[in-house]
Amino acid sequence: MAEGLAGPAALPALQLRDLWLRLGREVILRGVNLDVMAGEGLTLLGENGAGKTTLLRLLASGLRPTRGEGRVMGYDLRDSRAVREHIHLMPVDAGLYPDLSCTENLEFALKMHGQTGAVQTGAVAAALRRVTLEAAASRRVRFLSAGMRKRLALARAHLLARPLTLIDEPFANLDTAGRALVLELLGELRAGGVTLIVAAHEPELARQVAPRALRLAAGVLHEA
Repeated sequence: MAEGLAGPAALPALQLRDLWLRLGREVILRGVNLDVMAGEGLTLLGENGAGKTTLLRLLASGLRPTRGEGRVMGYDLRDSRAVREHIHLMPVDAGLYPDLSCTENLEFALKMHGQTGAVQTGAVAAALRRVTLEAAASRRVRFLSAGMRKRLALARAHLLARPLTLIDEPFANLDTAGRALVLELLGELRAGGVTLIVAAHEPELARQVAPRALRLAAGVLHEA
């Protein structure tokens, strides 16, 4: 692994160097080093409580590292505004607005990212059809099942298609058909050049779209 961060001529999607994170008295991440190249797919494994979700939140600039260096698409990890323009996090709880409908959630996400043209071209309706939620387009999210919320969150990730997409437990609360749809949608993102980091408890599934695997244990990343 190279010392220091690469310059613009050889720009990975993600670079971490000796990254530490302490929350209160607890050390969550310990000297994490990681390179993820643009377009790569990485599966993040680990037991419950290992810190996978916390690492994803840090990469999405929701948390600030205690010490160390990090870059997302060449931007300093601490520059949260720049990082958020290039990254999308789909949390395990889907991160949707419960009092908005399916359509309103997707339209709001597009407007927040300055993609108002996509709202006008029918992209939202097409995205709902893609995840078989067209019949629930006007239903408030609070009345959706866990599996339906998961599919709506995947539709949002597909619509936004940020260069680096972080997915936390994409296969949870889904039946066999739902899991197959997840694989198809994530595969399409990768085919379009999106870099994927998938935290999952189903390595045999996740590695179909994110073949490289690392395991987080005791705050340290290891080859799986």
